[in-house]
Amino acid sequence: MARFFTHRAAMRALAIAALATAGGAVAETITISGRFPAQNREASYLRRLAIERFSGRDGEQLANAIGGALLQAENGGGRHFTLLGGGAGPARAEGVLSGSATSDWEEHRVKLMRNRCVERAAPESGESEGKCTKNEDVPVPCTERTTSLTASLRIVRVADGAIVYTATKPRSETISWCPGESPSQSAEATIADMISGIAGETRSEIAPHGETYKIRFREDRAGLSKELGVRFRDTVKLSQRDLRAACTAWEGIDQEQPGQLSTVFNLGLCAEQRGDYPTALALYRRAAAMKRAGDIDTAIGRAQALIAGAEDEARFRRR
Repeated sequence: MARFFTHRAAMRALAIAALATAGGAVAETITISGRFPAQNREASYLRRLAIERFSGRDGEQLANAIGGALLQAENGGGRHFTLLGGGAGPARAEGVLSGSATSDWEEHRVKLMRNRCVERAAPESGESEGKCTKNEDVPVPCTERTTSLTASLRIVRVADGAIVYTATKPRSETISWCPGESPSQSAEATIADMISGIAGETRSEIAPHGETYKIRFREDRAGLSKELGVRFRDTVKLSQRDLRAACTAWEGIDQEQPGQLSTVFNLGLCAEQRGDYPTALALYRRAAAMKRAGDIDTAIGRAQALIAGAEDEARFRRR
């Protein structure tokens, strides 16, 4: 199955990259909202889900966390999943989610470097020990704890028994503390955080989601005539006050001097912002034919994902 621009982490990385500018200058950006498909689209189509009893020490806790996360999933029309319980749940469901989760932790002694007093002055009257006169990093006997959790998940489509989603999600975290310090949290709290993280991750993998993100306009005027270069520069500034007027101005520049990279790319952003994803994709591909660049490749993937997201949203509305 084709994987599009669907990871939330990738969206965050994109936003950071879009806002980065050379020399610390403030970049002009466009704010866009769109809906993206689930990473596993087939699983997202099974909207009536039954959650079977999970096996393992932490199975019940994970099943409850995933159930809560899935009830928060939304498509453009509202809540995405209906969770079915009781003995008839699987019979009435479109998909059945099952899994297991088991955690463990172990502690052992380690030597860690800590800054400690190694020399003291003679104690004055009434003092139990003198003032510290010298500190150094020295090895100290400490405690190290490693907490681990392994979860396995799968969704079976009731109609034909096909496994449409399967995932193994291992987690591990190591913390340490020394005399005079306390552990940052208990092993139980660490496991609870891991379970919560897995539940949220599962939701992002099998449910569509909306994103609002900022993308940097391209500002390179290379190849434009002097007059059009000035108009282009002014249009970039105009985009922050009147986006529609700026997009119209870029259309005029592209008509007068077709094929300038930044103009074409920015027109793609205009199309993406107004929800015309096929036109945006065509413009990004046109830009890619002029130059291969990271922001252009990312824009192509993003437009493909938005097209898929729009297709899925239309499918959800028909139900």
